[in-house]
Amino acid sequence: MKHKISAALLILGLLGNTLPLFSIDEYYNFPSQSYKGGVTFESSRNLCIFPFIAIKEDATKEYLMKGIPSVLLSELRNLEYTYVEYPRKNIIYHSFGENPVLTLQEKIDSESPNVKRKKKEISDEKDLEDVRIGKKQVSPEKDPRYIKIAIKQMWDKKPLRVDEVYGTASKYGCDYLLFGSYEVIENSLRTKVYLFDDYEGKTIPFEHQTSVIRAYQEMGPLGESIKEKLQGKETTSFSLTANGEEGALVYLDGIYLGKTPLAEKKFPIGRRSLFLFKEGFHPYKSEVILEKGKKFEVDVKLSLKLSSSYISVTSNVESDVYLGIQYLGKTPIQRLSIPAGMNRLRLSKEGYVDAFRSIDAIENEETSLDVQMREGQSDVYYKNKQSVFLDHTYKDFTTYSLYGALLFYASYAYLNYASRQAYSGARSQVTLTNAIAIRSFYENNPNEFFFWYSTQNQVIDNAESKAKNLKRIAGTLPTENRRDRQLVAGPMVILMGLMLVSAATFYYLGLDKETIEIGYLPINPAYANHGQSAMEGYSYMQFHLRY
Repeated sequence: MKHKISAALLILGLLGNTLPLFSIDEYYNFPSQSYKGGVTFESSRNLCIFPFIAIKEDATKEYLMKGIPSVLLSELRNLEYTYVEYPRKNIIYHSFGENPVLTLQEKIDSESPNVKRKKKEISDEKDLEDVRIGKKQVSPEKDPRYIKIAIKQMWDKKPLRVDEVYGTASKYGCDYLLFGSYEVIENSLRTKVYLFDDYEGKTIPFEHQTSVIRAYQEMGPLGESIKEKLQGKETTSFSLTANGEEGALVYLDGIYLGKTPLAEKKFPIGRRSLFLFKEGFHPYKSEVILEKGKKFEVDVKLSLKLSSSYISVTSNVESDVYLGIQYLGKTPIQRLSIPAGMNRLRLSKEGYVDAFRSIDAIENEETSLDVQMREGQSDVYYKNKQSVFLDHTYKDFTTYSLYGALLFYASYAYLNYASRQAYSGARSQVTLTNAIAIRSFYENNPNEFFFWYSTQNQVIDNAESKAKNLKRIAGTLPTENRRDRQLVAGPMVILMGLMLVSAATFYYLGLDKETIEIGYLPINPAYANHGQSAMEGYSYMQFHLRY
């Protein structure tokens, strides 16, 4: 009977605990909630490059073990992503509720229309299928089929064999493995390379043969073959000019391809984002379509960026004037409009040394410069201008001065040590060290006292005199003067200071205002818009010391 009562109480208790669950469900209105499912896809993969193994061991050719993969790495370095038709799914959000229409994020966005959020173009498999069949168009940055590639150099690991790839890939977190072997036969180098795809579980072989002498120079075709396989999509030839303008930076899908004029660059087919940047011009951005089997050639017209900053330049002889790499004309130049910001001005004339000046052009202000050109040859002048005496440069004299300071500091330390040793050496010769000993000696040996006392004083005086002379030559640094932390001048301290001052002086003289590099770089070429002003990029200045 007791057990029945306990069971009844337990059941009532459990029923009591379920009541709040029904109330929470009603409070949050779960039955009426309805969310559409979604998915996130993988965003990056790792390519691991291992040392190659030698078919025939040869100590004189061991450099090829890491040399060959290093050359292939240089070919693959600008590989930004691989194309995978069916990427892995990272997180899957399942649908729930009756007739779901919106995803959780879409529902939140609809309830907060004033909050700006980054729109997600691909949120489920249906969106991705629409992209596959061409119903929907997205840029590669938002297409999950374009997966970023990160290259990991595994030079400290042992070379791989084909039968070791499965365990190695999971061990080091590699999605792709690049490994191989090489064999040297007389002057011929035979290379076998394997690309292992851990996701597909397959190994793709490559072979290449070249001479040992020109092995590094002739590895380009092998690197291109591996690169095309990793890109996972057919490529086409890409050529671009900028209406005659040279030196414009070219980016395709945020990948730097080079400077204009650009010719015969291989790139995967599809819709691409093209971006051009050149100092003094508005950034250019557009969408282009690279088609299979068709060479893409385009001539882009860059728009000159006008500015309310001005520059006037005069010189003692007529000279060509360049702002950065942009030609402005010949001197004298009067109130010419230039872009605002920091830059480098160069004046050049045959038979004269190129003159460089840094300028900081400010809006609505004019910068005026008067440059005195010097006769000579620029390459000879800038190569030898740092020579102070014979072949010794400012750097050399700076270094010599620092060595001199170290030498005098060593002398300073030795003299201080010798000073302390003078006291230590005298201490063992002094026997009467306190008043009691002196009084006892006087009472017991009055006839000998004055002789011994004068002898002891002479030992002490000689030690003090020697120690003070050594200390006087050395001087005292504040770090060693524990009483008042003052600098006490001495020949070694003075010479040490003179050497440090000389080092600083020669270092300063070695700085040349003409060695300052000033430039302008875009902040993020992939997201720059036409006509952007404040966020187009940033100016920079750095020293190239002629040391």
